[in-house]
Amino acid sequence: MYVSFMQSSTSDLQAKLGGIWSFLDERTRRIVAANEARSLGYGGVSAVQRACGLSRVTIAKGIREIADGAALPT
Repeated sequence: MYVSFMQSSTSDLQAKLGGIWSFLDERTRRIVAANEARSLGYGGVSAVQRACGLSRVTIAKGIREIADGAALPT
């Protein structure tokens, strides 16, 4: 059951991110992925990594940028 749930979640995330991914540059991909991972809570980075293919390091960098306010428009 657990594996089926994870596959479903990954598919849902792929569908959600896939609709906008081609419109985003590297920075905005990182920020969107990080924001999604934060919203998922525990295990979110791994789930987003599986869904979009960005590395865990890149997603973590995006999370730090959001936390530092670097992602906010000036």
